[in-house]
Amino acid sequence: MLLTTGVLGTTALWTTSAATTSGTFTTASVEIKANGDAPTHTFTFPDTLTPGQRTAYVVDVQNTGSVAFTYSVAVSSANAVGQAMTLRAVANGTVSGRTCSGGTQIVASQAITGSTVTFTSDRGPLAAGSGVEALCFELFLSLTAPASLLNSPTGSVTLTFTATGPP
Repeated sequence: MLLTTGVLGTTALWTTSAATTSGTFTTASVEIKANGDAPTHTFTFPDTLTPGQRTAYVVDVQNTGSVAFTYSVAVSSANAVGQAMTLRAVANGTVSGRTCSGGTQIVASQAITGSTVTFTSDRGPLAAGSGVEALCFELFLSLTAPASLLNSPTGSVTLTFTATGPP
């Protein structure tokens, strides 16, 4: 009879050190605001809005942080009137009556649902501390909106702005 014993294995031990001379540690902030407020903006539209009508407004997207960033925009609505609308967005547009005019169209007809849906991304970059982009938003209440909405013509749409930076 033959008996053997064996040990198989590997061990390693490393050690290292490094010296730094700068002693400098830098931080930055990414902060986005909509019309000088939080990164969300809720628009409550007028109670006179009926199927086939539009309403428009401008939101200034601002960089109040210390580094440049790009951003995305999403839309949602928690109520039936908002969810019966479509959204048109125009960069650097202005309000003319109840529509957006001028500028560059970002999206022509975005459906609005109860879920938050991103409809544009990589906007910007907006400069650190002072970058601003005016976005005109136009809401259209469909001609085929349910008749039940005529009894409660008010509602709201929420826009959410998300910064990613630096670009």
